[in-house]
Amino acid sequence: MPVRVNWDRTPVSVHHESKEILEGLILHLRNSFGVRKRSLVMVDREDGGFLFFLYQPCNPRWIIEYENLTFDQSEEE
Repeated sequence: MPVRVNWDRTPVSVHHESKEILEGLILHLRNSFGVRKRSLVMVDREDGGFLFFLYQPCNPRWIIEYENLTFDQSEEE
């Protein structure tokens, strides 16, 4: 399942069924691109799964890059 990002809201919300995937994305954004202003990962009460909020600009390509890395690793296993 892909990461869902709601770019139309302020702050931007990032959603996924797995808390671990979102925590990995947070680490990727911080370590690779210096994105630090974000919320903790929390339960998504409206749609199920988990979410976090981004409080600074983030290039959509950075999230796609993480998804590609995660997808490639899961294929190798």
